[in-house]
Amino acid sequence: MYYCPDCGCEFAVPKKVYETHGLSSPPFEALSVCPNCKNGEFYEKSTTHCRCCGAKLAPNQAEYCSVTCKNKGIKMWIREQKRRQHRSISPINVFISELEHYNKENKTMLSYGQYESKKHQEELKKKCKPKRKNT
Repeated sequence: MYYCPDCGCEFAVPKKVYETHGLSSPPFEALSVCPNCKNGEFYEKSTTHCRCCGAKLAPNQAEYCSVTCKNKGIKMWIREQKRRQHRSISPINVFISELEHYNKENKTMLSYGQYESKKHQEELKKKCKPKRKNT
C-alpha cells in the first residue's frame, strides 16, 4: 500500500507515466506517480502497530488490532476531519492563506498588517471614481 502526502490518497499500485524528453522513439523514462494527483513523491505505507491503541499487529492484521479499535479509530478520524474543516473556514486562517498566496505569487514578504494596509488602499482606489470633466 502506498500513501501520497499531497492529496492524501492511498493506493495499491502507482501509475506508470513515460517521459519522452522530446525523443520520438524509445528509450523513454518510466516514472511512477500517484494515480490521483500525478505527484512523484509518495511513500510506501507500512503498518506494524494498531492505529488506535498502538499495539503490535499480527502478520494477518492490516491497520487495527480489533473491531473495537477499528470503530474507535473511524470515530476519531471523523472527528479530526470535522476539526480540520472547521479550522480551514475560520476567517483568520482564510486571511492568512490569502496572504501566503499573495506573498508567494508576488515574491514578497509582507506581514499581516502590511498586507491588510495594502488591501485597504486598493479597496479605496476602487471606490474612488475618476472625476469627469464638464464639457
